[in-house]
Amino acid sequence: MIFPAEDFFTDAPRPTPLFSAVATQSEANLWTTVNGWTAARVYSSVSGEYETAKSGAALADLGPLARYAVRGGQAAEFLGRLTTAPAVSLHVGESARGLMLNDAGYVIDLAEVSRLSDDLFLLTLPAPHARHIALASRGMDVEPSDISGEVAALGVFGPQTAGVLSASGLKSVNETIAASGVLRGVETAARPIQFGAMPGVELIFPKEEALTIWERIMRRGAGAPIGLDALEVLRLEAGVPRPGLDFMPAGKAGASPRTPEELGLAHLAPLDKGWFNGRRALQELAGRPRRRLRAFAIDAEEAAPGAAVFCDGKPQGRLTSCAWSPARKRVIAFADMDAASAGNTYEISTSDQNGRVSAARLETVESALAKAFVGEQGHIQGLATDFRR
Repeated sequence: MIFPAEDFFTDAPRPTPLFSAVATQSEANLWTTVNGWTAARVYSSVSGEYETAKSGAALADLGPLARYAVRGGQAAEFLGRLTTAPAVSLHVGESARGLMLNDAGYVIDLAEVSRLSDDLFLLTLPAPHARHIALASRGMDVEPSDISGEVAALGVFGPQTAGVLSASGLKSVNETIAASGVLRGVETAARPIQFGAMPGVELIFPKEEALTIWERIMRRGAGAPIGLDALEVLRLEAGVPRPGLDFMPAGKAGASPRTPEELGLAHLAPLDKGWFNGRRALQELAGRPRRRLRAFAIDAEEAAPGAAVFCDGKPQGRLTSCAWSPARKRVIAFADMDAASAGNTYEISTSDQNGRVSAARLETVESALAKAFVGEQGHIQGLATDFRR
């Protein structure tokens, strides 16, 4: 799951259930707000946190994400219409990625749907959409409720995830087999997640037990916290667009809406599966993209969002987000470009007058998934079977 763009002008940011725990780990004391919740940009250093995720186990406070419990006899049908995730096809204990689209087929947000029992689902979104969900549920046997502030959520990911959780007392939990357990007397549910290309586990537990769980994992498991800046590098390496940054969600004031195809996410809205909202309009838009969100590796040590992208010498778009990638030894970036732009050479403008640096199209994890996608089962994961509110 990907965080939405930061909201820098929140007057009174709220502390997440894990805030008092993670704040003690912050050496840099750099904070921002996401969905009105306080979030750490950096704890120690971006490079150190990035390496922890690559070689150890990184701990991320996922409290700023929006979560809804969806109950009722038509919960599966409702979520199958609200999102493009194959909710009806999910077995208890499975989870799937998808998108929320408007009636015109444009992307409102990313989405994850998890089936917890026959008539209970968990819907996780980068940003809250309470009104949209309430309107969509009218006339159906379904009861969606916002539980974002009722539970704490901790993401653990990296190659040492299973070892860290096992040392903490959750021996049956890893990145592929979901389970529930008791950690220091606290009932804890776990489900596989993926942050960009990094597989991991999300632990969900009562907000009152946030400090108990955090201290147990830190003392016994030896994980280390990771902030938004390091997560941003991992996100760009995976090639997952960030709402509010790489595209504006449909319905936002002044937004130029994007289709799944234009964002490189057509595999999350397969037209031959399900009857999700916006599908009819999407069929008419398919194959006729106006814009393309493309990933680039730039031969420079830094770049800036808004920089012009040249294709065979002609300006064809602008960077939307970028970061230095230690793995690729280059700046990696997303660019919003004219769909017809394709050529032999690409260049990015620099801060120097008329300066440019060369760039190359980048194959990402998400673009590889799109090419390899063969059906709705391609984005279903396992999930803990007995998570409750």
